[in-house]
Amino acid sequence: MVLLSLSVSVSVAGAVGVLPSTPAQADQVSTLKAQAKLVAQELVQEQLQAGAYQQQYSVATQRVVDDERTIALTQEQITSDKQAIRNSIKHVQRLAVLSYVLTGTSSTSGAGMLAENLSTIQATNEYATITIGNIDVAVDHLHTVQRALQVQQAQLLQQRSRDQAEQALQATDLSNANSTLSHMRGVQAQVTGQLATAVAQQNAISAAAAAAAVAAAQRTAAQKAPAFSSPSNETDPALNPFLQCVLQAESGGDYAAVSPNGLYMGGFQFSQPTWDYAAQAAGRGDLVGVHPNVASKADQDTVAVALYSLDGERPWLGDRCSST
Repeated sequence: MVLLSLSVSVSVAGAVGVLPSTPAQADQVSTLKAQAKLVAQELVQEQLQAGAYQQQYSVATQRVVDDERTIALTQEQITSDKQAIRNSIKHVQRLAVLSYVLTGTSSTSGAGMLAENLSTIQATNEYATITIGNIDVAVDHLHTVQRALQVQQAQLLQQRSRDQAEQALQATDLSNANSTLSHMRGVQAQVTGQLATAVAQQNAISAAAAAAAVAAAQRTAAQKAPAFSSPSNETDPALNPFLQCVLQAESGGDYAAVSPNGLYMGGFQFSQPTWDYAAQAAGRGDLVGVHPNVASKADQDTVAVALYSLDGERPWLGDRCSST
């Protein structure tokens, strides 16, 4: 015997999927679910893309910082070398004076160079070996070193400009990715809200249909003599042939029956979650939480009729009463 509990998880956990609805309403929910799934997938892709752009921007920014540090160190070296050149020029000038005093001659080809604002020079100890006859050679060497440092500085400035341009490009890409991500989140929120509204409408339609089915069954029963006496304030709905068969198959017609494991109760062997769900759908909130086996026959029949209106034979699939 297949007990009613086999459909409980379907009815409770997946109520949206089993409730009857108009084709238009069902199509709307299905479409919104598909759209929400697609938006969620696109949102994940955009988050990954934004993360990649953030990483690239961070790398470019670090390159610019490194360039600035290298340029600053080079500038400090140039400043230090300028001071060394000034000191060396004074030394060379002393040598030139000494040469003139001792020999009566001096080098004039490098005289103009001595007044220039040179950029760099080798260590002062190189000048310890300078003699009166190689002053011009020493000054020419100073110019060579100066030009090399100037070229190096120009290259550093060009590299900094390239890195700054790359940084700006990555910042633009990152900004665009973040904007797209924000837009996708807004779309996701909109679709989620529409889906929630559609599901609520579908549930309301299904609950109204179940309540109408119960009311119709009760009106039919009111016109017939009840199978056995019940309280005067209760109306016992008529059971269709399928439910009559289920009543006998599940409990032998014993509305106070309880399964050996204590999970299934009443004539139709409701589990408590299924009973609460169907009672709510039938508009009988007063029966929610009540054990099915202690409810009256009329109440059990009412809830059974409501569940059948919602799920048909599905809760009792496999039972000998079902047509499948």
